[in-house]
Amino acid sequence: MSRRSKFLGSYNSFKPENIFRKRIRKVLKILIIFFIVYQIFTTFIVASFTVGTSAMEPGILKGQHLLSAPIVTGASINFLKIKIPGFKEPERGELVLIRPGNASNVSWYDFVLDPVVRFFTLQKKTILPDKDSSWNNQLAVKRIIGVPGDSIKMVNYRFLIKEKKSNSFNSEKDLIHNKYSLIIPENISGMETSFPFSGNMQVINLDKDQYFLANDNRGAYYDSRLYGAVSGNNILGSVFLTYLPGFSFK
Repeated sequence: MSRRSKFLGSYNSFKPENIFRKRIRKVLKILIIFFIVYQIFTTFIVASFTVGTSAMEPGILKGQHLLSAPIVTGASINFLKIKIPGFKEPERGELVLIRPGNASNVSWYDFVLDPVVRFFTLQKKTILPDKDSSWNNQLAVKRIIGVPGDSIKMVNYRFLIKEKKSNSFNSEKDLIHNKYSLIIPENISGMETSFPFSGNMQVINLDKDQYFLANDNRGAYYDSRLYGAVSGNNILGSVFLTYLPGFSFK
């Protein structure tokens, strides 16, 4: 099929554009733009998360949804290993969304590809735990118990905290003004306090940019008692709202 060029006075071959390909390109362009906007929004402003365990009960239930604000405590760009400062430093008692453990050891291309996988699976799949066969890289919500300069210990599943300029330990309830409830396991008769998971912990001193994180359900040990203090780069946002079921500002 041909048509006469209006300006050149010659004939050029002409093929009608494949409508299906045109539509595919249009859809892909829309998806790419939407993905970029989504990533910018969730990395710097507000991110959603579904709680997968009972570690934060009774305050946050398994299966409950929450919103966190990276803009408050600072957004972490993991594959570049940088953190953009937020409005304030993470505070003792604050609920935060984190990536604990050895997240810093994950390759940059996994951090780049992981948001793509999460986006197209509606946050149900991630490639990071599969990389190391480790749960250390999964997102989680925790409560900050200790901040840089603190000394932390545990007695009967309750934390005692010595602030940087203090000479004595005080209970977490005395120092943390946020209201929260705990689930305390029953003590096992005859268990030595030095045993792991006995509800007791020796003193841990927090250095610069180290935070001690804990579960409200003290029977769940997947917190800083297991993987140690985390850096500020692994704190991804301040949790400010839980919903479905319920609706509560934190």
